[in-house]
Amino acid sequence: MSGVLRITAIVAGLTLLPIAAWAQTAPAPGPCEQPDAIGSIVDRPGLGRPTANNGSPCVVPASQVMVEAGYREQSTTGSDGTSSLAVFPLALIRIGLGARSELLVQPPAQSIRSGAAVGGAFVPAVGSQDVGLGFKRTLDDRASFQDAVGLFYTAPTGTPKGSTGFSAGAPTYMLTYTAAFALPANLGISITQNAVANAAPLDPSGARQFFSYQPSLTVSYGFVRNTTLLVSDQITTPLGPGGGTGNRALIAVQRVISARVVLDAEYEVNALPAAPSIRQHAFGVGGAFTL
Repeated sequence: MSGVLRITAIVAGLTLLPIAAWAQTAPAPGPCEQPDAIGSIVDRPGLGRPTANNGSPCVVPASQVMVEAGYREQSTTGSDGTSSLAVFPLALIRIGLGARSELLVQPPAQSIRSGAAVGGAFVPAVGSQDVGLGFKRTLDDRASFQDAVGLFYTAPTGTPKGSTGFSAGAPTYMLTYTAAFALPANLGISITQNAVANAAPLDPSGARQFFSYQPSLTVSYGFVRNTTLLVSDQITTPLGPGGGTGNRALIAVQRVISARVVLDAEYEVNALPAAPSIRQHAFGVGGAFTL
């Protein structure tokens, strides 16, 4: 080897050495960026009547589309009897934009309320919920920690409007932060903080805007391969312009069927307001798949 070639080889080796060393020590991608990590990405199941639009700190990979959908049946019991509310398909379309970002589109959900007219507000009705549009961005994706911020907007397209309908008749805005922590023994904890510019029906003159805070805590446990038990609790304060605090608890099972399909089943109950206020419980099933 000539002197010039020898010097060139040495310089090239010294140049590539730091790159090779960095490649060997670079952290492995977190769960959000693992191939086909649908169980970590899905936002379902959610709490309450609206379609779940947050809950996971992960976004859909670039150029992929995830469709989430479900069915929820809620029973409201009062002194007048029991009112039943069925909501479906609770669809959410999530589009990966790249750069750890996604676009969320919420089509209208069909709502059917039947049974007794409980409390003057839970009366038989058929209609649809508001449509929504959102954006989410993953901030960190490490093996032990992931977090994200999001913004979600709903337009007052639902019918009927008012206190006995399915739309308050005014837009809502929600700013959310989600953080997830991986723990030993297949355990995980995630927290979500929602700041909501909300709307309450003000019959017959329209809707009244108010601000509410909505923190939630979810504990997950992978007790069988591809199967996870989820326990969630969510507080909402205030529930309306007049105040009050609500609390909903949920227990769910999530099963990853394949790299592109996940299913879930859940049971929900409201712990607040306390008795003798109206009591509610709900059953739900759903899932998600990627295109």
